[in-house]
Amino acid sequence: MALALTLTPATVAVGQAFTAAVTGAAPAELITFTYDTVTPQTAIADALGNASVTFTATEPGTVVAAGATSGAATATLTITVASDCVVTLSSAPANPTAGQPVTFTATVTCDGVPVSGATVVFATASGSLGVGITTAAGEATVTTSLLPVGANVVTATVIAATTTCICIGISATATVNVTAPQNCVVTLTSVPANPTAGQPVTLTATVTCGGVPVPGATVLFATTSGPLGIGVTTAAGQATLTTSLLPAGVNVVTATVIAATTTCTCIGVAATATVTVTAAPSCAVTVTSTPATPAVGQPVTVTATVTCGGAPVLGATVLFSTASGPLGIGITNAAGQATVTSSTLPVGSTTVTATVLTATGTCSCAGTSGTGTVTVGAPTGLTAHPACYRLNVPPLPWAFATATFSASGATPGATVTFHLDGPAGPVVCTAVANASGNASCTATLTITQVLFAGYTATSGGVSSSSTLSICLP
Repeated sequence: MALALTLTPATVAVGQAFTAAVTGAAPAELITFTYDTVTPQTAIADALGNASVTFTATEPGTVVAAGATSGAATATLTITVASDCVVTLSSAPANPTAGQPVTFTATVTCDGVPVSGATVVFATASGSLGVGITTAAGEATVTTSLLPVGANVVTATVIAATTTCICIGISATATVNVTAPQNCVVTLTSVPANPTAGQPVTLTATVTCGGVPVPGATVLFATTSGPLGIGVTTAAGQATLTTSLLPAGVNVVTATVIAATTTCTCIGVAATATVTVTAAPSCAVTVTSTPATPAVGQPVTVTATVTCGGAPVLGATVLFSTASGPLGIGITNAAGQATVTSSTLPVGSTTVTATVLTATGTCSCAGTSGTGTVTVGAPTGLTAHPACYRLNVPPLPWAFATATFSASGATPGATVTFHLDGPAGPVVCTAVANASGNASCTATLTITQVLFAGYTATSGGVSSSSTLSICLP
């Protein structure tokens, strides 16, 4: 279709407003209107191919409307001899949406000089919009948000004025095209989607008006149990709130806009999301000791295993203690195990408590503890402990393997001698017992010596035998 351009009115006085309207444009086509030396104006054609703008008359001449699809059209504006009193009318914004405030400004001049104190009535065919009094600049205004959807012809008429001009009854019109309000939409998401009890959950409400993000909107997040908090939308239209207070079970969260500045009616618009919170996995601590029944002064390794819902907890800090005080601190490995070794446990049954001091995970492990009982036997004299050997590389006949021999229960400071094949057998090494009566030494064995299946520790006329075998991986 070709553009058709109409000027309303086509004959005006200088300073009077006129409307340039086209038909025949493609829907949504951008139409550029050009008149005299004033700044060109643009308008988007509606679904019927209509578009219009308003100019203030300055000079007679040609008005041009052009679109990239529909071409161009022209019309001629005629300027009449200015009447004594001139009224012009403009609106801002020029193309409001329904419910959006529109301010109309009527300017009254007498031979080009502003008329102050004039009373101006603003009205449409449906009735009065209000009354304004002109300022020193000759301007009277009225603001309304009651214009219905569609084309509204507004008239500004002077009903009282004190001036040398005859202004009473002089009027001007302006057409305001009000579009239907755009939809305000709120969406709500949560991350993670399926949290566990006590786990932080971030709720994000996205507010859009006609698909465009709405910044600065205030959003209230709440459940049926009460408010969770308030967020304000960013430039992306997103407001967030993080909470770890959602209880186990199904939680219906609602995000409601309680304040917003936009052409949409967003206040009261809401969205809901269902967040299913699972019960937090339990944290468990178990305690074991090796050996299970040590002799007094014998090193005992206490192991605490920390699990969350049955899975090992890595990097947890564990405090080991007895009724007499701390034994030490350990950090759990990938298997969830932390250890501490002590040779100071007294004779009898001792309860060892392992308490988690810090831990990172979905479980609340800090403060969780477990206990184990270590029974230490009374001194029974010299005791040799099983020994094993590892092959040297290369395994030379005279340095075929290396073994560590140990014994407990010796007199502190006494020398302990380690023999192969009985107390009269060849000596492989000696050691001095420490304050706890423990002694150990490492020896290099020949290819022949590894054939002995046992060894004997002797000290102060007392002997004790144990086994010698190859070390298993």
